[in-house]
Amino acid sequence: AQVDFGEADSFEGGTKKTIKYLCVSFPYSNAGYAQIFGGETAECVTQGLKDVFERIGGVPQRIVFDNASGVGKRIDKKIRLADLFLRFKCHYGFEITICNPYAGHEKGHVENKVGYVRRNFLVPAPRYDDIETYNKELLERCEKDWDRTHYKKQQLISKLFEEDKFALSPLPLKSFSCLRYEKVSTDGYGKFCHDGKHWYSSAPEMANGKIIVSIGAHRVEVLEKSGVTIAGHQRMYGNSRTDSVDWHTSAARLFKNPGAWRNSSMRDSIPDTLRSSMDELDHAGLKMALKAIRNLSGSYDSETVLMAMTESVNRGLIDEYSVSAIAARIAGTGLDMLPESGPDLHSYDSELIVKGGMQ
Repeated sequence: AQVDFGEADSFEGGTKKTIKYLCVSFPYSNAGYAQIFGGETAECVTQGLKDVFERIGGVPQRIVFDNASGVGKRIDKKIRLADLFLRFKCHYGFEITICNPYAGHEKGHVENKVGYVRRNFLVPAPRYDDIETYNKELLERCEKDWDRTHYKKQQLISKLFEEDKFALSPLPLKSFSCLRYEKVSTDGYGKFCHDGKHWYSSAPEMANGKIIVSIGAHRVEVLEKSGVTIAGHQRMYGNSRTDSVDWHTSAARLFKNPGAWRNSSMRDSIPDTLRSSMDELDHAGLKMALKAIRNLSGSYDSETVLMAMTESVNRGLIDEYSVSAIAARIAGTGLDMLPESGPDLHSYDSELIVKGGMQ
């Protein structure tokens, strides 16, 4: 097989993003797969390959890679593999060839596949809410594309790929965990920085300390020493600074300890008007508001939660039932839209009600 990355635009949750897509091509059959990620890290490469291996039920015996930083680098005649990728390679037992820089002819098949995937799957820019769900759908779409005749061999690509599969090595008994673990420092709010520009929340009691985080292609999670997840975040990519708060976990922990509200990263990240209103609540009112945020964040995105809480504060309704109703309205029709009138019940009235009272 041959592997390379391409670049395209997408809309995740309505927000335009530049994504990287991993292409895995099989030159004999001309079959190929694609998976999208935020970057080209070792976590992205290993996760994409793992998903393809498990989809096809085997492992190519040799894979040709570009000189990608997520895999490793060729320096003169020496190849230095990224640690996570090296462990992945040993786990699945395939051989690798890393191309020389600027030597596209060494992996020409996958370079053509990168262009084909962009034109046929990523134009117009795809829209999705969850990248992992979209990637599962993308695997299926790639396979449906094989129901066409090979440009040279005059056989269906899907049939030729069955021959490709005969050459695969078997999957190992246990799956590989495409995660990297790091010990990081937190600031006075319990936040930590990854990749030099992306900030994530942990917990107020973890401020100014050292914590363990697991880093995957799509998620960054804060762990206790026992391995239990304390907070989880979607992994951020790009060159601009980002700040991510795990609303559900943060609200749940603050609900148990409202006294930590003043120094929490959640308080620091919400709009000024909502922050001021919650600061003025007494102990019982703050607990009720945090409980509402905790419950809502399990069902809605952070933008909907903030809008619902702000609207509730403006109406003087902080109880979780009122906030839930407002959030459902926002997610359904929006606050400015009138609800649907529903069915016309007059025909029932005419049957049930007669002159002089009920029938």
